[in-house]
Amino acid sequence: MNLKKRLIARYRSMELAKKILAILLSISLLQIGMILLIAYHLSATIITEQARELIDENLGQSAGSIQAAFERYDSIIQEIYTNTSYVEDLDIINSWDGEEYYLSMHSLGSKMQDLIYLNDDILGIALVGKYGDECFYDNITHSGQESLCFDDETLHHTLAKQAMEQKDSVYSGLLTREDSRYGTHSFFYIAHQLTDFNNYEKGAVGCVLLCIDESKFRKAYSQGMEENNLSFVVDSYGNIVSIYQEGYSGVNIFGEPLTEPLDKESLDELEHQASLFAEGISYFHARNLDTNAVSILDGEFYIVNIQDLDYSLQRLRYLLIMICLVAALVGVICFVLVFYMSIDIDKSVKKILNAMNEANRGNLDSKIEIEGNDEFSKISQHFNVMLSEIKKSNEQERESLVREKNAEIRSLEAQINPHFLYNTLDTINWLAIEEQQFQISQMVTKLAQILRYT
Repeated sequence: MNLKKRLIARYRSMELAKKILAILLSISLLQIGMILLIAYHLSATIITEQARELIDENLGQSAGSIQAAFERYDSIIQEIYTNTSYVEDLDIINSWDGEEYYLSMHSLGSKMQDLIYLNDDILGIALVGKYGDECFYDNITHSGQESLCFDDETLHHTLAKQAMEQKDSVYSGLLTREDSRYGTHSFFYIAHQLTDFNNYEKGAVGCVLLCIDESKFRKAYSQGMEENNLSFVVDSYGNIVSIYQEGYSGVNIFGEPLTEPLDKESLDELEHQASLFAEGISYFHARNLDTNAVSILDGEFYIVNIQDLDYSLQRLRYLLIMICLVAALVGVICFVLVFYMSIDIDKSVKKILNAMNEANRGNLDSKIEIEGNDEFSKISQHFNVMLSEIKKSNEQERESLVREKNAEIRSLEAQINPHFLYNTLDTINWLAIEEQQFQISQMVTKLAQILRYT
């Protein structure tokens, strides 16, 4: 309150020009600040909403593309297990028929090679018999004898065993293999049982494994991905299946695989954990992140997108900075204009005040020099007229006083002259009596009577 009172007192003690300058500047700054604040808030809200709508749309398209990719892989698997020649060759391999064993191996290898040529995102195909016999073709090594995809027999045999125990496909997490000759490759497996439909009751005769090239699979959802967003695919246990960055083979966003698969009701938990994962790998420098996840294949996989909303607002901030610079320039121009206007107002006011002070000291000849035709000029003109009228009135009053004084003097003279004359005549009368000049005395007395009568 004391500060408020001091500010009010300071304002009231200021000159008019400074008051005008302070008011205009305050209003200008307040107006510019409010416009900038409202414009930024509305623009940020609109951009954020549009960014989220675009993210949802892109995420839906990416999920559809991934869905289509998995459906294409399923169609390849379906082509294999609906082709009786694969099952026939596997039956021979499972029976360990020495004469036909290697012919069947060669036949399966040729068929798998033809499939890979038609699908360049498949790095390798392997067929595993129910007793563990394996036949493959590796597109990395271009060989059915040496493989980079299927060098870990424990892993893909475990997947094959799981696939032969269930009807649905089995998926692995992201894997990475390094080789001095063939370089580094990231991939994941899809395994599905093969069944002889003619002897369905015998169960699975083997398993097919597809080795999917993660870099080409990633193209299904990473189109248009920029540095302000991160998209990756995880399975229902949180294992990373595909991600843009390297070095996340075998990584789980929860730290370790979940004991129970995620369901669609756990999307919030998945999105929260994905945000923590993105912050942990320091992919984003901002903290204003928007995370969204979409289920694929009925919860078998999830595509996660993390968007840096600050990046979307960065250009708006640049625009705001430019607006601030323009506003500052306009503010400087306004300040200069207001400053010179206040100087002109102060000059006009001081001219009037100086003339009033001169008039107050009695100098009615002081005049205000009139410039322009504004309100101050009209005030100055009326002030000059007022001084002229006052001077004229004073002169008339002075003349009236002089005439009044003269009349009083003449009245006094009129009163003084008869008494002096009577006294003089009376003195002459007495001198004539003393000299016994009675005739002179009588004449003086008669003259006095005539004058008194007059």
